[in-house]
Amino acid sequence: MKKEAPTASGASEPEEDTATDWRTYGKDSSLGPVLDAALRVFTNTGYHGTSVRIIAKEAKLSVPGLYYHFASKQDMLVALLKHSSGDLLRRARGAVAEGGDSPHKRLCLLIENIVLFMANRRQLAHLAREMQFLEMPHRKAHVARRDALESLVRQEIEAGVAKGAFNTTDVPEATRAVWVLCRSVADWYTPKGPKSPAELATAYIAFSLALVGGKS
Repeated sequence: MKKEAPTASGASEPEEDTATDWRTYGKDSSLGPVLDAALRVFTNTGYHGTSVRIIAKEAKLSVPGLYYHFASKQDMLVALLKHSSGDLLRRARGAVAEGGDSPHKRLCLLIENIVLFMANRRQLAHLAREMQFLEMPHRKAHVARRDALESLVRQEIEAGVAKGAFNTTDVPEATRAVWVLCRSVADWYTPKGPKSPAELATAYIAFSLALVGGKS
């Protein structure tokens, strides 16, 4: 089961174990009411266009009441992005662990994981676009978590090439293409669309395998 440790940010941060429940999604109640309100406001108006007063109103708190939980809107952005990237990376490691010794299977499960996350946690995933507003050292930490996820994808493509499962001659560009393709789901996906997250994941596995020269 998923283990969580409470943090000072108000959200629960997953511990560093691999996830056995990486396909399971429900309401992300671990954010808490303040971060949940901040996420809605950031999604609607962007980080730059948001004030602490607007977030406090959305959370049904006074401004002093909000400051009891977070010192600034920067702290809220940091907490949300840390929660999002940490959860995605935790789930990704669980997907890789499920793939056993096959780089082909591990890559397919990684793609499935990324697409499921982008569809089921689309607001959190889309918020990554606001990383330009992170101050140091928070931006560096966020980039490190993002790079760790991309490295997982690259490692499986490299392993697949070495075993003859993939035939791409440009692993770095293939990695970037797969990552950008899957990440884009958060920008347009809607639950009202014709495909479920699971159906999208199946389609994007096929697209990604085509990019790396693999077989479905």
